[in-house]
Order: sequence, then C-alpha cells, then structure tokens
Amino acid sequence: MTHPYPLYVAIRAQCFCCQSLQPFTFTSATDQVVCASCLHHLGPEKAERRDAEHIKLWVGQYADQQENHRQFAEKSAVADAEQHAVLDGLTAQVAELRGVVAGESDQTKSAGVRALLESDLVRRAERKTELVQRQLDWTMAVLWRVGQLHQGVGGKPLDCVCGRTQAACAEGRAIDPQRQAVLDWERKNLILLRAGSRHALPDDHPEVTAAKRQL
Repeated sequence: MTHPYPLYVAIRAQCFCCQSLQPFTFTSATDQVVCASCLHHLGPEKAERRDAEHIKLWVGQYADQQENHRQFAEKSAVADAEQHAVLDGLTAQVAELRGVVAGESDQTKSAGVRALLESDLVRRAERKTELVQRQLDWTMAVLWRVGQLHQGVGGKPLDCVCGRTQAACAEGRAIDPQRQAVLDWERKNLILLRAGSRHALPDDHPEVTAAKRQL
C-alpha cells in the first residue's frame, strides 16, 4: 500500500496505528505510515498492549493540548483586553484634543489653532491608535483562522471540522470564549470590504478570495 506523502522530507503525518500526528521521513512510497512507538504493535496478538499504550499516548497528548491552549486563551484574552484599553484611551485622547481645537476654532481663526490641528501631539496619538488597531486586527485574524479550523460541522452539531468531536477538540474549546468577538470583528470588516474600503480580513477569507477573482 502506497502513501501520498513526500519523500526525504521531515514531516508530521497521522500514524495509521495510534492516529496521532507523529514525525516521519519517508524514503519510499511504500513505507509504512506507522510511528516508531507503534512498530511493535503490529500483529493481532499484541492488540491488548497496543490499545493500552494508545490510550496512555492520547491521554498525554490531550493533557498537553489542554494546557497549551489554556495558556493561549489566557494570553489572548489579556492581550485583547490590553489592546482595547490602549485603543480606547488613545481614541479618547484624540477626541478630547480635537474637541479643544474645535472649541477654539469657534472663537478665533488664528494660525495657532491651525497649528494645533497639525501638532505633533495629535499626530502621535492618531498614529498610536492606528498601530494598536492594526495589532488588534492581526490578533483577530489569527483567531478567525483558528476558528475556521475548529468549528461545528453542518448537520453534525457534535462534530468538529478537524475530525474530532467538539468535546474532544481542545482548540475549539480554547477559542469558544472569543468566537462572538471574532464574529463581530468579521462582520464589521465584511461591511468595509463590500463597500470597497480598507479592511483587515485575511487574504484567505472566502469573500476576499471571491473579490480578487472578480478583479
């Protein structure tokens, strides 16, 4: 039986025996897609030992994934909150400065007011706001991609598109608390895309891809 993987390249592939992603370097199209840990499982008389070792392997991998994605979710939530706080603060600062300038403009048409509008302080605040917004957009785009790889299957509410059940998908559970925020961000940027305005949707978003094909 042949396999579809490239030869002489270090890759990660799903072991036919334990079904987990494992490192391989194939030298022949007929090499067995069985990881080093499972080579001694071959043969029906070793089924009991094989199953016990597989369960131990899966439990360990599942625990590692849970911990990794718990840390990822915590860091993402903290970074998201910090970025929103900075963005809100900078936006308020810009609004306040513009309000002051607008108030003076009602009273005088002096060159000093025009200079304030172009002042370094206003430009810096606007630039910082733009940079924080870009960083926030980048974070949301990453979360959108993860969400696309780990979400429910149409007609099968208990399954994840990654091939596992939603209960067993650590990635899906890790991103669940952020799904509504990602959905709101996607909707806002879809409006910008459809209006022909600058947006933050990733290039592999279906509507971005469709829009490029129409050009």
